Amino acid sequence: MKISFKNFFTKVALFEALSRLPALKTPIMDLIFPEPVRKNHPFDKLTWADLGLPTKNIPLVTRGSVSYALTPAEGSIKLIDPANFTPSIFLSAADCNRVNSLETGGKQVLFDNYIDTLRKSVRKSTEALAVQAITGKISYDLRTADGGLDLYEVNFGTPKTVSVTPKWNATNTTFGDIIAGCGEIVDCLQETSDGTDIVHLIKMDVYKALANKAATNKDLIKVFEDHILVGTSKFYLCNARYWSYKDKGYKAAIPDKCVLTLARDDAFSLFYCALDSFDANFSGVPFFVREHQTDDPEGVKFIGQSRPMPVPNVSAIRKAQVLT
Repeated sequence: MKISFKNFFTKVALFEALSRLPALKTPIMDLIFPEPVRKNHPFDKLTWADLGLPTKNIPLVTRGSVSYALTPAEGSIKLIDPANFTPSIFLSAADCNRVNSLETGGKQVLFDNYIDTLRKSVRKSTEALAVQAITGKISYDLRTADGGLDLYEVNFGTPKTVSVTPKWNATNTTFGDIIAGCGEIVDCLQETSDGTDIVHLIKMDVYKALANKAATNKDLIKVFEDHILVGTSKFYLCNARYWSYKDKGYKAAIPDKCVLTLARDDAFSLFYCALDSFDANFSGVPFFVREHQTDDPEGVKFIGQSRPMPVPNVSAIRKAQVLT
């Protein structure tokens, strides 16, 4: 006799389970790719037209003439084929028999826990992609069919760098110098971006340097637990990182000694592409779980599925080294 728990993993049941679980928080997704810019995509691939990247203003056309075609700039990405995240949890036949003896409420509690574990794995992994995306290039560990490790890469381009002097941790640097440096970064950003919701991301090293300057500029530099206000510029402390299986160590979202500045309202998007799944009806959804019966060994796998693709607008990103 086959034991199945599929009724706990339908689209409706999954939605209800997720609504019972607390919201997950990850810094780069929440700040740069928040809910309003996340899109369920009906296809498994993304074309340039899908990305919604900004274009320059276009010429007028004479009456009766052909329309003005919007085409990608030379060197732009033409097609992206996102890879999948598929974490799984296995229950042996003996475990399935024990679970099957539970009443419906007990089963639901257990499966909610499984769903929670799988969604956290997918969310952390999507956050890792988002961390890489804001550098302009995704270069992420990819497990191949033979169990080896390769790299999945998507190159969106290289964000421009801004030269800031004097450095903010120099002894003689003044508040005015820091404000001028902020202005240089923003002016450079606005050469290629129309965005107005500008955020500055920093690590603890830059946070400490600004906090030290606040000691003699308390009215001008305001220090908070998770950010620093320098005039009207807000610097978010961002310690986001991810694990690299290739390098066997953590990678930070923000480079040492640097400020990463982004106009987050300028065409940043996070797509959830269509899944290769009959059970999910090939839908583009952020997260799905399906049950899979196995014969050797006998048991059931619960497989989480997601095909995310964070898409940055590199024209709306600047990197500046501000410390010596």
